[in-house]
Amino acid sequence: MNTASTASAATTASAASTAPTATANPAAPESTEERNKATIRRVFAEFVNQGDFSLVDDVYRPDIVDHAGLPGAPEGAEGVKYTIAGLREAFPDFHVTIEDISAHDDMVVIHNTWRGTHQGELLGMAPTGRAFLSVGIVLWRFDKEGRIAERWEHGVASNMFAALGMRMLAPRKGGRRTAEGVRTVVRTVPLNEGRSADWHRLTAELQGPRRREYEASRRRLGITHEVLRVDPRPDRDHVIVQFETADPERTRKRWTESQHPFDLWLREQVLDIHAEDPWAAPAAPAESAGLTWTAPPRLTPNDQ
Repeated sequence: MNTASTASAATTASAASTAPTATANPAAPESTEERNKATIRRVFAEFVNQGDFSLVDDVYRPDIVDHAGLPGAPEGAEGVKYTIAGLREAFPDFHVTIEDISAHDDMVVIHNTWRGTHQGELLGMAPTGRAFLSVGIVLWRFDKEGRIAERWEHGVASNMFAALGMRMLAPRKGGRRTAEGVRTVVRTVPLNEGRSADWHRLTAELQGPRRREYEASRRRLGITHEVLRVDPRPDRDHVIVQFETADPERTRKRWTESQHPFDLWLREQVLDIHAEDPWAAPAAPAESAGLTWTAPPRLTPNDQ
């Protein structure tokens, strides 16, 4: 037996047994872009298409700025919920498909397709039964913590409205104006003693969790614009209710005769907090302000 060969083999075997075992390289950390794209995929898969509204609180900033929410949507994350809830109510089969997605730094861009059948009310428009398909672009911005901070869209909403025979009217420049044939009704009613805090609680509820019900109620009554505000007075606080409607008497009748659950609830709240119901009073034959004044235009130098 060759002693040298045996020793060499033993040495080689010993070296092999003591050599560190090779391991696979650990996976590279996920990039910011991939993380953000994964979040957007979740938004559509779980929230938009499946209706899991709990996801909003996880992936959106509370102060998210949505530049393309439905009209009437509140600000922030509640507005995001408002918009998707409105679309899912109007289109029970609402579904969005991501056709392409890309990311750069804190931005994500998707090319997507919206589909649905108009089977519920949308912005006051009764169901048409029409199916639509709309294609467009949505742009998202993320904050440093990986939450959605801002959203824009182009094409999808306008194409959807066009397919349904609707069009969005942009507000007039120079402020809001009352439409032709619409009357303004103003009521001043006292608050019951010590109920100012309850009134603020009620209006917060109407602007928050019950906003959609409140807006639907106003549409049923034919009210197109409404302002509620407190007028503090030395003896007792009053509430000023100002609303616009084409037919004040018809609005009053619809309100007083309504058996809709929300209207019944709101009427009960109002009568508990107010000394009277501001929407139940008969309309005056010609209800208008005694004096209306508007500041005339003035010339301003170009350098000012």
